Amino acid sequence: MAAKTLVDDPRWFEFIDRYYLDLTRFAAEVCDMSPTVQQVELFDSVSAYGSRTSVRSGHGSGKSRAIGVVSLWHLLCYYLSNTLITAPKIEQVRNVSWKEITDLQGIIRSSPQAWIAEYFTVEAERVYINGFKAQWFIIAKTAPRGSPENLAGMHRDFYIVIADEASGIPDANYSVLTGALTDARNRMLLTSQPTRPSGFFYDTHHSLSHHEGGVWNSIAMNSEESPLVSLEFCREKKQEYTEQEYVIKVQGEFPENIDGNLLGRKDIEACFGRTVINQGDSYGIIVSIDVGAGEYRDKSIAIVAFVSGYGDHGIDARRVQVIDIPVMSNTRNIQDFTGDCFNTAVNLENCTVLVDAGGMGIAVCQSLETMGLPEVKRVKWGRPCWKKANSERFFNQRAQAMVCAARAAKEGRLGIADGVWRKGLLDEASRIPFHFDEKARYKIESKEEMRKKGLSSPDIWDALSQIFLEDVNYMIAENSGGTTVNHAVNNALATASDMFADLDFE
Repeated sequence: MAAKTLVDDPRWFEFIDRYYLDLTRFAAEVCDMSPTVQQVELFDSVSAYGSRTSVRSGHGSGKSRAIGVVSLWHLLCYYLSNTLITAPKIEQVRNVSWKEITDLQGIIRSSPQAWIAEYFTVEAERVYINGFKAQWFIIAKTAPRGSPENLAGMHRDFYIVIADEASGIPDANYSVLTGALTDARNRMLLTSQPTRPSGFFYDTHHSLSHHEGGVWNSIAMNSEESPLVSLEFCREKKQEYTEQEYVIKVQGEFPENIDGNLLGRKDIEACFGRTVINQGDSYGIIVSIDVGAGEYRDKSIAIVAFVSGYGDHGIDARRVQVIDIPVMSNTRNIQDFTGDCFNTAVNLENCTVLVDAGGMGIAVCQSLETMGLPEVKRVKWGRPCWKKANSERFFNQRAQAMVCAARAAKEGRLGIADGVWRKGLLDEASRIPFHFDEKARYKIESKEEMRKKGLSSPDIWDALSQIFLEDVNYMIAENSGGTTVNHAVNNALATASDMFADLDFE
């Protein structure tokens, strides 16, 4: 006859004796794992009473499964234990950690210790020992930014705090979380991709680490060194990612030399006079429009560019030749601006028109369509990216466009005709602040935040970046540069004659 509760089952005391200070054995025998060397290092670190373990990790190195194992080990091996799992967003805990715990319960049911699986229950918001729902459990909890006190109130002899995506958790939250670790047996585990070289998580790998005389055991889980990650995957990401992304997401290291801006001034200076679309290349023509009159925007811009290729890396990566910026003003009214844009685009062969449709931009879109432009694409780049791969790399479409434009500049795939816009574009493009969010995605500072830092609205760079949006297509213009090209483009070509000396646009 089965015992009424876990503490009534004599097998539990043998179970405790075997596993309570040996997480690696628990992972192997109870969870049917073959832990990697990296996971063993994590498990051995957490096993000790009072441990403080901080793990920076790359893709696929097994840290999510490790969180599930640690959570169930602490629940099953310590009487009336409490486990708090936190993250910047509660969905992260429920979508990742809870899934791992649920999967592990099924695995345990087929392990040599299958009997213990019947003594705990997994619910949507709590995992608990049967008969002790309010006293012996795992819970998920987070705190809104600015309200760290929401995490207060947890104290227990056997208590562990697990923080996932720890680099994105506000530092104020850690003061509350660590303040609850009052018993010498309490533990804390932090896991994260190392998205920013500052903050509490960063400090646990530097000034607060064992190497610097601190209490934190810092561990790196490099995807390149994990048997769970293929060499082909690493090679693929080496081409797909920027250098900073690869360091963070694959090597599991904090990026060096982040200065907070996407581009340096020298990177954008090198684009002026550069030829990226050569004689014989197929290309399309795009007019990219950024409409002023928004709250923090002071210029209206129209850019004419030749475009070739798709994507942000590889042999077919997008190349953009900015031919002219025929409209660049903070004085035109919306009707005059729309007319100027129409006159710029109407005679360009197979021209695609992009318009930032936020604010007054929607009126420009409607007017251009009413006037008869056939290919007007409305850009709403505050939205998430369409492609899954991009949504995992970029906070929104604005970040995707700007990062890909900056990458093209660095890799020699962006050429810009010289003109009166040179100084403004240099100033704007070299002062685009960004950071990585808790999911290691690029996020561009909002215009409100830029304004607080004394940075002007980057309207020229906005219009240029739109050309690199993931779903912006173009039609091949076989006769571009002939009699169909309007006066403004011809003037720009004349100004940049040296740059296009080897091209035939006749």
